[in-house]
Amino acid sequence: MNNLIKSIKKFLGSSLLGWLLCNPIWVFAIDDQWQDVDRIVAIGDIHADYPHFVEVLTNAGIINKRGNWIAGATHLVQLGDVPDRGSDTVLCINLLRKLERQALRAGGMVHALIGNHEAMNILGDLSYVHPNDYKVLQSNQARRLQNDYYLQVREQQQRTQPDLVTGPEFRELWEQKYPLGFVEHRIAWSAKGDIGSWVLEHNAVIKINRTLFLHGGISPAVLGRTMSNINQQVRNELQAGVLTGETGLSESEQGPLWYRGLAQNDEASEAPHVEAVLAFYDVDRIVIGHTPGFGTIMPRFGGKVLLVDSGISDYYGAHLASLVLADNMLLNIQRGTTLNIPTGATDPLPYFQAVATLEPGASALQELVTRMLNPALPIK
Repeated sequence: MNNLIKSIKKFLGSSLLGWLLCNPIWVFAIDDQWQDVDRIVAIGDIHADYPHFVEVLTNAGIINKRGNWIAGATHLVQLGDVPDRGSDTVLCINLLRKLERQALRAGGMVHALIGNHEAMNILGDLSYVHPNDYKVLQSNQARRLQNDYYLQVREQQQRTQPDLVTGPEFRELWEQKYPLGFVEHRIAWSAKGDIGSWVLEHNAVIKINRTLFLHGGISPAVLGRTMSNINQQVRNELQAGVLTGETGLSESEQGPLWYRGLAQNDEASEAPHVEAVLAFYDVDRIVIGHTPGFGTIMPRFGGKVLLVDSGISDYYGAHLASLVLADNMLLNIQRGTTLNIPTGATDPLPYFQAVATLEPGASALQELVTRMLNPALPIK
């Protein structure tokens, strides 16, 4: 990447972007706690599906038909994973950035949390990047940047593989892997780039009133660390921009961007850990994204954990839901219909049945309802 930055600097000269890429930035502590918020709306993983993101925001009363903030002092929490899989990453990010500015002017806030896919893009794991994400970032220097990067890559490979054949076929395959706009994508998502630096302005975990919000979850390995400590380490790792495997919070399956235990582990075995998390952070509930499956807001542990990744994007079935916390109530706005989320000892079956009617394509939810109605059915 250092050689790539040098080549980009050569083309960009003394431009502002060139300066940002070649000079250090500083990451300061960012507020991660808010109290006395009357209304909170939480939205799960978007995965670059702009039309459905807009529809969910509209259903929740966050934006009007022109895409402008109308939610007053509401706090909107987007739980991470804005990019990848879908084709509209830049559109979704631009909307969030606009809403951040508009919400502040109206007395509200937008919290765009860091998810594992934001981290992957910054750190260079591009496994799920849609081709359109490269295309929309192409500059008028795209061909020159691509060619310069190709020459560098070829030179590096020839040093270690002197017999490497780099004819037209090699070049064609290389350009399929590194299309026009790839270099601009890496610039934008670098820690000093337009998108990467915006991501670093945000947190991995926050607390609003008595609710903890994060993308994946707090694992036993992370429990005991303060929010500010977690957030600063994640930002430091992303600013470094180097893949380290399981050694850091940003990539570890036990880290706050990746942990799935709150979503998938058996409730009986995970319950003591959930209680420990609630006690340590002094909250009543934990709201997470990252793990889709049922096409709706999924309460676990009597509503002490809420899974908000309903699968908004087409890739996951376009199940449109958002969580609303207001007036001491937990609500799910599913396709524009408002449903009370069951907590405590409340029977969850009527809730799941109502959602299943709205989401007939959510097969896992349909199966869950069937089993709740017929507990004697054999497990497949």
